[in-house]
Amino acid sequence: MCELAEDDKKICAITAAMSGGTGLTEFSKLYKERFFDVGIAEEHAVTFGCGLAAKGMRPVFAVYSTFLQRAYDQLLHDAALGKLHLVIGVDRSGIVGDDGETHQGVFDVSILNTIPNTTIFSPAYFDGMRKSLSTAIYICDSLAVVRYPRGGELYKPDDFGEENLSYDVYGNPNCKNLLITYGRLFSYACKAKETLAKQGIEICILKLCRIKPIDENAVDFAAAFENVWFFEEGIKNGGIARNFSDLLCCTSFCGDYHIKAINDKFVKQMSVSEALHELKLDDDGMVNTITKNLKEKN
Repeated sequence: MCELAEDDKKICAITAAMSGGTGLTEFSKLYKERFFDVGIAEEHAVTFGCGLAAKGMRPVFAVYSTFLQRAYDQLLHDAALGKLHLVIGVDRSGIVGDDGETHQGVFDVSILNTIPNTTIFSPAYFDGMRKSLSTAIYICDSLAVVRYPRGGELYKPDDFGEENLSYDVYGNPNCKNLLITYGRLFSYACKAKETLAKQGIEICILKLCRIKPIDENAVDFAAAFENVWFFEEGIKNGGIARNFSDLLCCTSFCGDYHIKAINDKFVKQMSVSEALHELKLDDDGMVNTITKNLKEKN
């Protein structure tokens, strides 16, 4: 944000009393006239951002996933319906660990997925995050969202290149098994791929970066596989995995499709690694789910 703001006088940042938590402290010092702390009022932050956008500014509202829930009405009626170009940086997306049960960022995708005129990016690595933010600011022309989890960059295979803005394919595209995911779960999927390879099971990974709208080419790619698994660090109801399933049904796909996401429940407080393991969304969970499904099929 600081780098972009240095060259672009229209870029401004909004926070709801969370400048430190969202990493905007430096921005607030360098660009005081373009930094706005509206207090604990996420609803106002969105409407205020829409006002800035309507006057030609490029506002970015950085907010924790759990607090964005408060502003659904403003996102829907003020931003999306008005086709105003507001960018939302959704911090703490996914499991948050020590922040507690109330802060689990597992609902924002299902919530935002219901809003028209909205683009959602959920990159896996820092380079993808930079590309997504730049695209959200300069290419998208309505409500744009960039999601990112708490913590740093996770495992990245040496032979995986830079993230594309829409989707990436990692592995042999001619094998029978496909694992689909997005965000930091891609790192766990890569580890699962290595473990499964030692067991003689070959999988290809389809990594989504732009999760709304889903690229039609990604769906057509998935339709060629016999077995497809979608792992999602979010609520299953209204999630991307369900969306992908609907789109897949409109193709020639006649294979098996499995979804592993968070069922209709709240996630209790525990470490990120403990929660992902319990939800079977880490590499161990992916390996166990895939091997179990293949054994049941055979």
